[in-house]
Amino acid sequence: MVIVDTTVWIDFLKGRATAPVAKLEALLAEETDIFTTGLIVQEVLSGIKTNDERVNVRKELERFIVVMPTIGTHVEAADIFDACRKKGYTIRSAVDCLIAALALEYDLTILEKDRDYTYISRVFPLKTFESP
Repeated sequence: MVIVDTTVWIDFLKGRATAPVAKLEALLAEETDIFTTGLIVQEVLSGIKTNDERVNVRKELERFIVVMPTIGTHVEAADIFDACRKKGYTIRSAVDCLIAALALEYDLTILEKDRDYTYISRVFPLKTFESP
């Protein structure tokens, strides 16, 4: 069970050949359960210039399992940010903290390419494809 970060989706949609994109392609071929959330969908769609493409991408993203944050998830995201800062790690994105909180809540592995998740995984038992 995997949640795919926005940056990986963007690279995938732009046809970039990266290790995370190759992993995403393999997960899709294996029909692995892939999860998303509203913020990821919002971020991905925000970068699409044409309405037709936006509609097509939205339809594709709607195929995946959607997990929605609760107030408790948002509180956990704030706790993640604070705990990382206290350990000397500056997390650049509140959205990454929220995605990490969802991953922890639903026991999901994050497919990502962002150092924020590396820092979070040093403080919390966050699973990524780079971490054990």
